[in-house]
Amino acid sequence: MISILIMKNLRNLLVLIGIILLASNLYVISEFGLQESRWLRILGTSILFFIFLIGAKREDKYLIFGFSLLLVSDFLLIKYEIPWVKKLTFTLVILAYLSLIKHISPYVRNLEANLVQKLMFIVILAINVVMLYFLIDMVGDKWDDSWHTYLFYLYGMTMIVMVVLGFSYSNRYSNKSSFYFLWAVLGFVISDISGFLAYYLNVGEFYFPDRIFYIIGLLCLVKFSRMDKNREMLQSYGFL
Repeated sequence: MISILIMKNLRNLLVLIGIILLASNLYVISEFGLQESRWLRILGTSILFFIFLIGAKREDKYLIFGFSLLLVSDFLLIKYEIPWVKKLTFTLVILAYLSLIKHISPYVRNLEANLVQKLMFIVILAINVVMLYFLIDMVGDKWDDSWHTYLFYLYGMTMIVMVVLGFSYSNRYSNKSSFYFLWAVLGFVISDISGFLAYYLNVGEFYFPDRIFYIIGLLCLVKFSRMDKNREMLQSYGFL
């Protein structure tokens, strides 16, 4: 009965949860320490994960796996200062993003793009690669070891692929489903970059956009997971 009520009122529920999470996270970040902020992040992810699982479909196995890995990685943030935990967290988030890439890749297979679209993709790719290089260079000697650096390179490249596919999906279909997936991707990427600047470069103000865009990313991913991906759309392109 509870699940039926939640499903019927999902839109209002997500808006309400989003407002509560944004307000509470911004307050905790400004008034409390990093650990309290991390615990609240876990709480918000758990709530949205629960909503996600209520309507999850069997064919959404990669979304379920990706969301599960994000939840586990959030728990690991509590002990993030331990070197091996940092590496494990990086690894889990990389796998989560690869799961999202795997889920969306059938929708952008055999993508036909015009010259303008190709140039846009090249610009997006170039900007992300340059940003990745400068972020790694700015950290300098704060890396624990070479494996930490290698994982961040892989982490960054995974984000770049995810962004390119997100824009490709949005450009190809321009529907609500592609809109929410693109904003889920952008939310995660902007959050990751902000969190990186906040933690590794000690710029505390970036914890605010880090949390804002992470919540936006999760909310959009939940919304995306519950939308009809339109089987006929796939059939029309000969994928099934």
